[in-house]
Amino acid sequence: MKPTGKNFTGLCLAGAIGLATPTGSVAQKETVSQVKTVKTVSTVKTVSDTVSGRPNVLLILADDLGWRDTGVYGSTFYETPNIDALAQSGVRFTDAYAASPLCSPTRASIMTGQYPVRHGLTTASGHIAGIKVHKEQTTGPADVRGLGPSSLNYLDPAHFTLGEAMKQAGYATAFFGKWHMGHETQFYPENQGFDYVKGGRWHPGPPGKNPQRKFFPPWDCDTLNDDVPPDTHIDDHLADLAIGYMKKQAEAHKPFFICYWAYSVHAPFQSKPELVEKWKHKKIDPDNPQHAPTMGAMIEVLDKNVGRLMKALEDRGLDKNTVVIFTSDNGGNMYDTVDGTTPTSNAPLRNGKGNNYDGGVRVPLIVRWPGVTRPGGISHNVTSSVDHYPSILEMTGLPPRPEQHKDGVSYVPALEGKPFDRGPTLCDFPHAVPATNNTPNTSLRLGDWKLYRFWFDNPKDQSNRYELYNLKDDIGETQDLAATNPQQVGLMADIIDGYYKQTGVLTYHPNEKYNHRTVGTWFSQTDAGRVSADKGSLVIESDQPGFVVRNRFFPPGGRMGYLVFEARSTTQTPVHFAGPGNGITLDPTEKWGHCELPGSQAFLDNKRFALSLVKAGRVELRNVRILTEDKTTVMTALRCY
Repeated sequence: MKPTGKNFTGLCLAGAIGLATPTGSVAQKETVSQVKTVKTVSTVKTVSDTVSGRPNVLLILADDLGWRDTGVYGSTFYETPNIDALAQSGVRFTDAYAASPLCSPTRASIMTGQYPVRHGLTTASGHIAGIKVHKEQTTGPADVRGLGPSSLNYLDPAHFTLGEAMKQAGYATAFFGKWHMGHETQFYPENQGFDYVKGGRWHPGPPGKNPQRKFFPPWDCDTLNDDVPPDTHIDDHLADLAIGYMKKQAEAHKPFFICYWAYSVHAPFQSKPELVEKWKHKKIDPDNPQHAPTMGAMIEVLDKNVGRLMKALEDRGLDKNTVVIFTSDNGGNMYDTVDGTTPTSNAPLRNGKGNNYDGGVRVPLIVRWPGVTRPGGISHNVTSSVDHYPSILEMTGLPPRPEQHKDGVSYVPALEGKPFDRGPTLCDFPHAVPATNNTPNTSLRLGDWKLYRFWFDNPKDQSNRYELYNLKDDIGETQDLAATNPQQVGLMADIIDGYYKQTGVLTYHPNEKYNHRTVGTWFSQTDAGRVSADKGSLVIESDQPGFVVRNRFFPPGGRMGYLVFEARSTTQTPVHFAGPGNGITLDPTEKWGHCELPGSQAFLDNKRFALSLVKAGRVELRNVRILTEDKTTVMTALRCY
């Protein structure tokens, strides 16, 4: 059964002012073991003349493009003249959110108009073979306090997707690029509403067979032919095909709905060799947090293809009747490395892809609707990926499908320059991710406020832990105001509770196997000593030598970089880092001292690092950071709480 209640905005606003809300059925509590193939049938006419005069739609989705990765959004390093021009011809949203900090969940939310917590695809697992189950969990890794539901690895065909809605209304539907929502045939875009597909398979990144040339042929994809020059970039090839499709539909006088979902700028970090060389010769400012030449080249490929698509519309006179939407599936990657630095930086936003702070979920969004949007318009309204479904239906004159896009709210009023407030905006990311320092949590944006519920993550009693930020005053989410604003925390926590109760979506549970020895992301595996937090510092103490403490945060970019921190020991206790070979031993003094250890020597393996007390005593660490080779901070500091 599917929940039948109103969308999140309506029910939560009603609940917030004390009004009764309708009771929905408890949904998705059943384990998903079989894939449904029956589609909801609508009464909308499918005859082509029912869409005569309606606009075409071109939905461009970049992969891992961060909020600040274009010139119009503030980058002073990357060059994006075509995306900037698109923004000048339409409306640019400053506070647009991806439904998830990872790709597969957001993509499914665009297709369904539902938050990942509702549709069940909550992590980037669309490339995994077989059928995974969406179910609640009560046991997990011993160092994690709270557990969210497990994720599906596919977009359930039972959903009536945006593609199917457009196809049923008489649109020619085509998909070009990255799908990543299921490894099996029944989950491919051909079975989700798209007549013409190029790309559109399980691949998490570009499907090239050569690991050193993943963006170039030969391709491991049955919808792509290799009869193209060997230096053909896949996004160029897909743009060629999309342009050809536009021309064909224009000649047939049939409106089209095209998804151009680029493989750029997802890893691996590769591009056209001549562009990489060009960007290596650009003046690099080490103080600019964005300075990776390879990423500059990758973004240039994306930007040029946006320009090619726009020019193709103009050349055929289609620009006057085509809605163009440009956005990204999540924030920029700040946990890998390329060119000795992080691929990008989302500063001033906090963190990046794979983490639920704003750097992981705030994304660019530009909408051009000829005759409606004002050129050069800027909207500070909050939107979510789930809003594209109802918005596109409204822009094309189609009736809404509230039984499907349950969480989506049409942002058409914002495009028309009218007052618009979608209400509470939820982003749920239920997974502990060592690479990105994410702790299972649900966030809620309400006005200028953003609340995080870290489920069962209170170190004292395994209750929920909260953080609260005012984004108007603190866009970088640096000042947690939860302790001084209990009423605001309570109001927003009630809205989260209302959503879970109303929809019946799967929820979180305390980890029954929690070892009660975790401090932030630090933990010990034995009771031979004690780990605690004191005013932001990590305290390690034991009355015997050899007490080991680990950290579960390990971004891939740290291995060739540095582990940087301050340390002191009032007991003159040496501390040993168990790296390759004999590792490294430090002798901290009673005063705080700066320490900088090469990652190649300080990290034990590709997931964690470990340190131990050489003798009985007490050692304190603070301001712990992982830096890249060029001293760029990877994600955020390793906090203690």
